[in-house]
Amino acid sequence: MIVEYLYSLAQVPAAQWNALLADDQPFLRHEFLATLEDSGSLGQGTGWQPAHQILKDEQGQLRAAMPAYLKMHSYGEYVFDWAWADACRRAGIDYYPKLLAAVPFSPVQGARLLGDPAACATLLDATTGSLAGLELSSLHVNFTDPKADALLQDREGWLARLGCQFHWHNRGYGDYGDFLAALTSRKRKQLRKERDQVAGLGVSFEWRQGGELSEAEWDFVYACYANTYEVRGQDPYLTRAFFSLLAERLPAAIRVVLVRHGRWPWPSISRTATPSMAATGAACRNSISCISRPVSTRGSNTPSPRGCSASMPGPRANTS
Repeated sequence: MIVEYLYSLAQVPAAQWNALLADDQPFLRHEFLATLEDSGSLGQGTGWQPAHQILKDEQGQLRAAMPAYLKMHSYGEYVFDWAWADACRRAGIDYYPKLLAAVPFSPVQGARLLGDPAACATLLDATTGSLAGLELSSLHVNFTDPKADALLQDREGWLARLGCQFHWHNRGYGDYGDFLAALTSRKRKQLRKERDQVAGLGVSFEWRQGGELSEAEWDFVYACYANTYEVRGQDPYLTRAFFSLLAERLPAAIRVVLVRHGRWPWPSISRTATPSMAATGAACRNSISCISRPVSTRGSNTPSPRGCSASMPGPRANTS
């Protein structure tokens, strides 16, 4: 078996990479990860340098892979390890660069070790064994799935890091009335009141797939996305080019809701319905317009808390 580092996902055929995926989650597809690189959202000057790990057999066939990045900071991870970094700084230890296995800029849970378990175990051990030689402080695997957890939990040097998430699921609701019936009387009354307020505003909701938006409409989507960072004095992680490229490469995986008031769209774009991806986390003038409307029209985004997901900082993190 041969382990290689890829500093661009273009170095591996999309069909081979996607063949390792166990489900249709778009965030791990070659098209999505390559779009992050090709759009300039990752790479030079961003603190995210692609360093994907792959395992090939003697015939050159891809057997396992791990989407990974050399990180010079901890921004965009949705796991806050600044205390680790600060402790290392005070102790005179270099915390960066570190190696991160993750989906950039999203706390989505899923596979991080792609391929069959035996091949993934070989790749994981080879990667952790190479950290010292590459002068990397640690390996971090964020928002893992059960397969990765099983591989990691019995290996020496790994620490579990737990973070609680709240996911929305449709628990068999046929329509919005079914959802309301599962709530207490007080909550039903409050939601009906809020929906009535939205209905009185004269707004309309229009669902689009990624390939159905014009470049001008993508400009608007990007403005909404960028505003969520600008209001906090931060630069957005994704570039404008990312949205156009992704709409070209994975159009059916994107759902955008345009909320219009008269002829003009409001500055609010919803997150997407399963199985599509979050095209934007835009600011909403009225959050109810982005939460209650998709529930009634799509029947797929219904609220319920879910348990904790795990991320595991790598083998040297407990000694650095």
